[in-house]
Amino acid sequence: MRAAASVAVLLAVLLLLPGQALAQEVGEVEIAGRVEHGADAASFDPAQARVTLNVLEGITLVSQDSALPDESGAFNFTATAVEGRTYFFSVEYQGANYSAVRDAGDLSEPVVVTVFDTTNDTSVLTVQSHTVIVTGAVPDEGFVEILERVMVRNDSDLTLTPDLNAQGPAMLSFLRFALPPGAYNLDVRSNITGGQVLEVDRGFAINSPVPPTAPGLPHQFEFVYRLDYDEPVIDLTRTMRFGAESVRFVVPVDVATPSSARLTDLGATELNGRLLRLLEGQDIAPAEVLPLAVADLPGKSAFDGARESAGEWYVRYVVPAVVGLTTAALLLLSLRRRRAVAMAGASREHLIAEARALRDAYDRHTIGTTAYEGRSRVIRDALVQAEVRDRLTEADGEGSTRD
Repeated sequence: MRAAASVAVLLAVLLLLPGQALAQEVGEVEIAGRVEHGADAASFDPAQARVTLNVLEGITLVSQDSALPDESGAFNFTATAVEGRTYFFSVEYQGANYSAVRDAGDLSEPVVVTVFDTTNDTSVLTVQSHTVIVTGAVPDEGFVEILERVMVRNDSDLTLTPDLNAQGPAMLSFLRFALPPGAYNLDVRSNITGGQVLEVDRGFAINSPVPPTAPGLPHQFEFVYRLDYDEPVIDLTRTMRFGAESVRFVVPVDVATPSSARLTDLGATELNGRLLRLLEGQDIAPAEVLPLAVADLPGKSAFDGARESAGEWYVRYVVPAVVGLTTAALLLLSLRRRRAVAMAGASREHLIAEARALRDAYDRHTIGTTAYEGRSRVIRDALVQAEVRDRLTEADGEGSTRD
């Protein structure tokens, strides 16, 4: 017993120790690295660069150190190598940041960070592909959710940096994306580190520097947003500021019907059990207006409208009202025939709980509209049967007493 108690106490103490105490320390190491220019090495002045080492444990900053490279671009740091820590090297050069990441086991390898001269000219960028995906619609709340994925190349030897001193709303030196009017709940993700998302006229801009890309490794941008709708049609037309080598427009066939005079309808294809309609086009010119639209969006059903008006009490009042009317007629027939009618199925309480769980799953978007409507009909029918069964049982009991 004492041995078991000692082990338990030791485990508790270890769990309460900070993360640094649990990490295995390897020891102090010398980290060597260099800053290289990716294009014009002859004119590169390493004195313009500044190197920073941030040591992280999880998301906690453990230490930070800075150094200036020598005339050859070489730099050195002394750091404690600890397993589980991340060593993040960043180089600032002409207003842009470049980085490299190492763990404790790789610190003996030289760290090489490549930098480039900068430009404010967005013509160095090429949109390799732009995909617009209507992921689904929620007719009860009247909105659709749209996901867009954009692959961007920088085939030049210059890093695009936005001109933060430029005047006016256009932000012409920024990487910008158009959004339909009324878009909200915008969430943007990218494999480019740093920077901010800024609201601009008819869309948003990203103020992150965009460095040159290696062949086959474009920069990736992904953003999702919502649009409200009252009518079954939404116009998604936009101006393609940078153009695009290819564009895809994808819409599930059970959500809406896509259309575009500029794209070719390739028909429907099945993906993960869902039928998707695909429209595709090539060689969209810079500043070209790309027409996109969806039609036949689902609207609220009469039952959904009544349920929404009744709120969370619809199961308690609306369903029993319908059940009561049906049951009354069946009771008259049952009393005339004076016989019991047995119906198999779940209890009314269980079905009400199922209805609430189904609604909760639908509100959390874990099931689709079609599945929700189908299961709702099954539960409503089962509620009617359960109520009829209970009422008929009572009626038969009263009939037996009278006999």
